[in-house]
Amino acid sequence: MDASTRAIPLMGIMWGLSRHHGKTYCYPSQRKILELLKSRFKIRISIATINRWLLVIEKNGYIKRTRRIRRDKKLGMVFQSTLYQITWKGYRLLVNCGIVAWNELKQIGVGIKKKMVHKRPKKTVKSTGAAGYFLPGSGLLEDVGKKPT
Repeated sequence: MDASTRAIPLMGIMWGLSRHHGKTYCYPSQRKILELLKSRFKIRISIATINRWLLVIEKNGYIKRTRRIRRDKKLGMVFQSTLYQITWKGYRLLVNCGIVAWNELKQIGVGIKKKMVHKRPKKTVKSTGAAGYFLPGSGLLEDVGKKPT
């Protein structure tokens, strides 16, 4: 089974949970993922298989996982549920599968556009080209349509 086939049911669950709570991320437990796979997609797998599937779809860039750890004075490190976030590539896969995730794609796209600021240099060419043609902005072609004074 390839990565996109594994990704579709898992990302469908993550997308549904994050959309239900109005967030761009979710943090279900592995048992909750198992229950939802069983009830929504009729898929029965083990926790080890879920971990393998999550690893594959993370390596292929469909999701980002962030392990959350809490430090306790008595217990030391206490593991909490993992934070899952669907990436741009993951949302594109969901849209290609027929899941309407346009609002999420729009939110991600706006964030990308804000980060990427392009500044184009101004063109100040006012001479003829190598073949003798007039280049844009030279001012000579604009005079052609005017009446002689």
